[in-house]
Amino acid sequence: MKKKLFEDCLEKTVYTRKILRADFLPNGNFPIISQERDFINGYWNNHDDVFQAKRPVIIFGDHTKVIKFVDFDFVLGADGVKILQPIDEIFGKYFYYFMMSVELENLGYARHYRLLRDLRVPIPPLPEQKRIVTILDQAFAAIETAKANTEKNQQNVRELFETFLENIFSNVDDDWEEKKLGDKDLIQIIDGDRGVNYPKKSDFLDHGYCLFLNTKNVRPNGFEFETTMFINEKKDKALGTGKLKRNDVVMTTRGTIGNLGIYNDNVHFDNIRINSGMLIFRPNTKLITPEFLFEILRSGIMKTQISKFVSGAAQPQLPIKTLVNFRIPVPKKISIQQTIVEKLQKIYFETNRLEGNYQQKLVELDELKKSILQKAFNGEL
Repeated sequence: MKKKLFEDCLEKTVYTRKILRADFLPNGNFPIISQERDFINGYWNNHDDVFQAKRPVIIFGDHTKVIKFVDFDFVLGADGVKILQPIDEIFGKYFYYFMMSVELENLGYARHYRLLRDLRVPIPPLPEQKRIVTILDQAFAAIETAKANTEKNQQNVRELFETFLENIFSNVDDDWEEKKLGDKDLIQIIDGDRGVNYPKKSDFLDHGYCLFLNTKNVRPNGFEFETTMFINEKKDKALGTGKLKRNDVVMTTRGTIGNLGIYNDNVHFDNIRINSGMLIFRPNTKLITPEFLFEILRSGIMKTQISKFVSGAAQPQLPIKTLVNFRIPVPKKISIQQTIVEKLQKIYFETNRLEGNYQQKLVELDELKKSILQKAFNGEL
């Protein structure tokens, strides 16, 4: 099978005007194709800017490595879009699949087109190219159907857990009472440290006396400590009240709102402070367990209230003065709280297991797609 250098496989392309991202229209006569992941990225109305695709072309995102097969007229998005028009002896969809088979080094936001120039493209006769395309079309259609079904199943599992959680906190009786989150007899809410003593970038260490909790360490369902930063004892003592005690619950209130963690015995750090983008909830354990508080804080009851009062578009925030007025249902007996938590934890464990299985299946489907592409361009189909 003969091979050609990548650029010898392409016709020279005359580009039409590229439209800046800020000027994209939400709707219009002509679709805009850019280097973003979504297939169509906006719309335009000036016919003079339309690129007429007399034959299918491949769009390559020079910065993003996104690849698109386009067989209709379109308008070009801004800088970073390459139009690849295969020569007559190369079937357009075949060249697209070849591009999909190439694994390029990630150069960040630098340009990647230069990595393509040294590639050699296998070029069988046109009938063979079309045969390969037919096989790939059928295989990938089946894979996409399997992925869509798997993603739907994954979503159904999440929704089932959310529904169960909502039902528990909605179907209350006389054994429950409604409380304000800011009821100091029930929960003490402590703000993160701010002010002149707040650590500067130069104060942070890779290891040290006190872990300084970053919002990245707090996930939707608990803490994560893959990356950590610390402050020394002197800086720790210069700060205020934002230091954790065992059984405290932490919630992020700036940027990503509502991520949660419990500082229990499973967390193997003896000294932890929170940053200014989160709050400490310190429960009165005679009235409410930290585990029950954690569950109520991640329930639909809280999410509904949070969605109404979050402010700021670029950097969402949930002020403590607003949050203290949120209302939560609480069983009067600790034993009832413990029973509810046990049920929820069993369901969460099973939900997490199923989600993991579905996620693994998605990974395997992507790997299957890569494997089929490799076989196609190694002459094995």
